[in-house]
Amino acid sequence: MLQAIGLSKEYGNDRRRVLAVRDVSLEVRKGEFLAITGRSGSGKSTLLGLLGGLCRPTSGSVTFQGTELGRLDDIALTELRREHIGLVFQFGSLLPTLRAIDNVALPALLGSGLRGEAAQERAKQLLTRVGLGDRLESYPGELSGGEQRRVAIARALVNRPRLLLADEPTGDLDEETEAEIIDLLTEIQREDELTLVVVTHNPAVAARADRVARMRSGSISEESSPVALSVPRLPLSVTQPSSLQPEPAATPSQLGEGLVRFLGSCAAWGSLVLVLLLAVNQGLAFYQQQRIDGRAAAHAALEELAMSGLRADIADITPEGEEEFLLKLYLWNVTDGKPLFVLAPDVRAFVQVGSGWTEVPLESTDGLKGRVLQIDGKQFYTFRFRPDVANFEELLPGYLHVRFTNQMLISPRSEPTDDLVERSDNYYVYLKPRRADDQELLKKLKFPGKPPVWIPMPPH
Repeated sequence: MLQAIGLSKEYGNDRRRVLAVRDVSLEVRKGEFLAITGRSGSGKSTLLGLLGGLCRPTSGSVTFQGTELGRLDDIALTELRREHIGLVFQFGSLLPTLRAIDNVALPALLGSGLRGEAAQERAKQLLTRVGLGDRLESYPGELSGGEQRRVAIARALVNRPRLLLADEPTGDLDEETEAEIIDLLTEIQREDELTLVVVTHNPAVAARADRVARMRSGSISEESSPVALSVPRLPLSVTQPSSLQPEPAATPSQLGEGLVRFLGSCAAWGSLVLVLLLAVNQGLAFYQQQRIDGRAAAHAALEELAMSGLRADIADITPEGEEEFLLKLYLWNVTDGKPLFVLAPDVRAFVQVGSGWTEVPLESTDGLKGRVLQIDGKQFYTFRFRPDVANFEELLPGYLHVRFTNQMLISPRSEPTDDLVERSDNYYVYLKPRRADDQELLKKLKFPGKPPVWIPMPPH
């Protein structure tokens, strides 16, 4: 059903380039549940975006049901993705101004042929199926994290896709809710005979899959059992004969016989000393390796805390002045009281022009630039930007495709030494230009109401 050949994706400019995915070849069979695992930054989300046609590869190809995605123009690719591929991401990415039933119905209104009451009825059936039949009228802010994820799953299914892609669909949920969401996904995959690809760092989630592939530094390989290595032991004693036969008294001594015995004795003691030295050296090597492993484990735990303990996303985008917008980001400490200190995010904004990105002016407006804050609960940051770009790429007709990058330093202490992690995030949105004509947009996209200022996109 889905095949990737020699897939690579490179980001950056002439000063700094990052190869997020490198030469990946992968085949996903019809009806299969494939889990893709790997550490943060290994390229899992980028690979999923390439498989789903959310971004185009630097090299290589993706073929879905016999159609090579790279041969499609942006409009045809958007239509294929909308009609045949369902997407579920770590954060619900629900439109905050729409009810649950409207969030689910929106993709159907944009392209499945369903209109009005038919789309609403389809959304109602799906929300009931995922256990939210009594929350149809609720807005995202009134739903729990698990309920928002259920709405996102229903939305992904509204156009009856054959392929469902999920990127860390339970990453920020507690264990009980996480188990419920995975049970729901696997049940739907089995009942609807869907092909399911899930990106996850959770071994318990991966254990439910038919097949598991692991990413490491942008490359992917089938997971295998570790090979046990054994080191032969050196002898710790010198074996001596059980008894010595006395030489007959009548046998005369040979020339140099005493020297031979002396050298033999020295050789025996030398062997014993050598064995002891090797044992000590082996013990020191083991101790040093334990220290290295301990530091690596501590750093991995810190990386996990920085990635899963701190939720970051766009809170809102609002028009400002005649040509500008205000961007409101938030950081949210979702740990159970663990301290997290963050150097104010370094945020940049880009607009897609053709196949590349053009940076646009952006500045902090809250006076927090360069400050270190302890994040307790939610912390908001605001920025002003001006996306005044001509000939922008219209992946969604009439809308700008905007990417925000966010780099920050995170530590569990206010004055870190080596316990410091750098984290990078990307946020993608469709943004309505200031001079856009709402009536023209409604003719193209058929929104249920006034075209929204911005539409969140999943990370890719």
